[in-house]
Amino acid sequence: MEQRSLLQNTINETLEAPEQTLDYWRADIEHDAFYQPVLKSQAFQRLKGISFLGALDYAVGSKQAHTGSRAEHSLNVAALANFVATRRQYTPELKKHLIVAGLLHDIGHPPLSHSAEPFIKKHIGYGHHHAGEKILKGQHELGKALNKWLSENTDLSFLISLIDQNALDIDGGDLFSSPINIDTIEGITRSHQVFSRTAKGSLSRNRIDIAAASFLPEVRNPWEKLDQFWKMKHQVYAGLITSKRGLVADKLSQLYFQHESHSLSEQDIFTSEKYWKKRYATLFEGLQGINKQKLSVHWMSGAKVSYINRCYYLDESQRGRARYQCAKSAATTLLPDFSTSNHQLQFVIIK
Repeated sequence: MEQRSLLQNTINETLEAPEQTLDYWRADIEHDAFYQPVLKSQAFQRLKGISFLGALDYAVGSKQAHTGSRAEHSLNVAALANFVATRRQYTPELKKHLIVAGLLHDIGHPPLSHSAEPFIKKHIGYGHHHAGEKILKGQHELGKALNKWLSENTDLSFLISLIDQNALDIDGGDLFSSPINIDTIEGITRSHQVFSRTAKGSLSRNRIDIAAASFLPEVRNPWEKLDQFWKMKHQVYAGLITSKRGLVADKLSQLYFQHESHSLSEQDIFTSEKYWKKRYATLFEGLQGINKQKLSVHWMSGAKVSYINRCYYLDESQRGRARYQCAKSAATTLLPDFSTSNHQLQFVIIK
């Protein structure tokens, strides 16, 4: 696509209300007739039935601790795209593409989101990225109507390049590919709610503040806000995603079909968790057992679990993207004894 004119004038570090809240930018999308075909599409509506943290959402505790749906997440990612694109004074065409990419970046997520994906990739042959492309290109029935609209109203190849993090920064590609991008800003702050229930208004403003610090160079001294976010990301991974509870929930989701003699079809990955709860009821009973500290699944007892340990840290000698580092290492852990209902099991979320 043609080169766009970026950042034509400066902005103040502190925005005036109501533009300083994410809710404002989300409502702008929801009330715009242009985006209604996407929001009302069968493909997007399906995301309302896909939990954001997958199996972990069923294992973390009370309903209030659940992190919501992939649809809610996607709407907020689109809202962050709306905010940044507006402040950068992108063309209406580019702004629309960035917002639609935000709405559709997770369109291929299967039920239980990332939790069951390793098994799905091994059994079906592809994961949520390829499933998303099949939907966007109309190669699956779920996406045919959406594909028709996208083909008539967007540059589909450019849209996919944004989602795949292959677009140029000058075309807004950095919104999706930066270390602190609009997807991770929304996802990490959403996940962090498990640790501390921030008031809705404060959370809405905080997400805008982080996006401004990450993408608008006119914001003075962004490092305090971005450093805080990077530390939050480490806490989410160490204390939630790769916590013992998180590893057990993911492992149960991945091994369930193998050990319980249930076959997973390709069509299953394009359905919702409501369908899975009926078809694979014992899987969700097991996940709830993790929550209740009463999991009894003999084939998981003492199993070795391999995972990638991520340590998010700051290189304080740097300014810019190089400041935000992640060290990855292969790690293993042994699961507890699940052969009998064990009331002594202690799955904790590290505060």
